Amino acid sequence: MSKSTCTVTINGKEIKASVGDTLIDAGLGGRLVIPHDCCSGQCETCRVRVLSGAVDDLGTREKNTVLGCLAVLEGDAEISYDPVPIVKTIKGTVDSVRTIKEDYLEVRVRTAKKVTWLPGQYLRATFAGYPPRDYSPTTPLNLDAEEDVIVFHIKVYPDSIVSSKLGSQIAKGHGVKLRGPFGNAFLRQQPEPIVLTSTGTGFAPIWAIAVAARLGQPERDIRVVSGARTRDGLYMRDAVRWLQGNNVPISLTASDGDNETVMTARPQELVGELTSDHIVYSAGAPAHVDAMRELALQAGATFYADPFYVAEESKGVLAFASRLFRKSTPPPQAEAAE
Repeated sequence: MSKSTCTVTINGKEIKASVGDTLIDAGLGGRLVIPHDCCSGQCETCRVRVLSGAVDDLGTREKNTVLGCLAVLEGDAEISYDPVPIVKTIKGTVDSVRTIKEDYLEVRVRTAKKVTWLPGQYLRATFAGYPPRDYSPTTPLNLDAEEDVIVFHIKVYPDSIVSSKLGSQIAKGHGVKLRGPFGNAFLRQQPEPIVLTSTGTGFAPIWAIAVAARLGQPERDIRVVSGARTRDGLYMRDAVRWLQGNNVPISLTASDGDNETVMTARPQELVGELTSDHIVYSAGAPAHVDAMRELALQAGATFYADPFYVAEESKGVLAFASRLFRKSTPPPQAEAAE
C-alpha cells in the first residue's frame, strides 16, 4: 500500500511528499537541498524552523526548531531554514603552523579559491595522507586576515594521528582538502543580545562570531565566557585584549584561576541571567555544551552549539566517536575537539 501524500512548503516552495518522509528527503524529492552533513542527528547542520503543520520531531525539538534528518512529516507542513554558503571541496596547502601556547597551534591553510563560510561554521579538513578532521575556521587572534587563507586553532594531543604531526610531518606546503562549510551554529544578524561560551579550542568559532558581531553590529549586546581546564589552556590573550578594547565583556575561567583575572567557576556559572530574548552560542566539551543547552532552554533562549569530532586511538586504528553533542560522552583518553 502506497504512502499517503502531503505538501511541505520549504522556504516558500511547495513540494509534494509522502507522509513519513524526513524533512531532508522531502526537500530532496523537490530538488531542494536542506543544509545537512551527518544525517544521524549529531551535527545539527539540518536544524530547521517549523512554521506550521504536522511534523513529528522525534525528540529533536528545541523551541520551534527540529532536525531535518530525523523529523518526519505527518501531514501538510511549512518549514524554513537560513540560507548558507554552498558546500564545496577546495584544495589548498599548509601556509604556516605556529605555536600560540604550549600544546595549542594556529594552522593557516592557503586555498586555491576563496572559501566562503559564516562565523561559527566548520570545515572538514583532510591533510594529504591523514584522516579527515572537522575544525572551525576562525579569525586570526591578531586580526591579520587574508582572503585566501583559512585559520584554525588546534590542540595537540601527543598520541593523536593528526594533531601530533602538525609542524613536523604536516608542515608548510603540505596538501589539504577543505570541504564545507557545515553547521547550524553560525552568526545571524539579529538585534537580540548574544551570549558566547566556550571551552578549549571551542573558542575558535566563538571568537569568529564575536568579532563579526562587534564589527557588523557595533551596538549589539555581547558577552563572552571562555574556559579551560587550567590557565595554560587559555591561549586567547590577544583576543581578550581586543574584546575588552571594543567593549565586549569577557570572563575567563580555569580550575587553577586566581579569582581575579581568571575565575575558578565553571563557564556556565558565569553567564549571568538569561531571558527568552537571549541568543546563546556554545562550543567545546560535551559537559559544557549540555549544561549551556539546559540553561538556555530553561530560560526560553535560542541556543546554538558547535560540533566537534572525538577521535580515539585503539590498537593503532582510528575510531570515530560521536560529535560532542547532546548525549555524547568522550571516551577515555579521547582526542577531543582537535
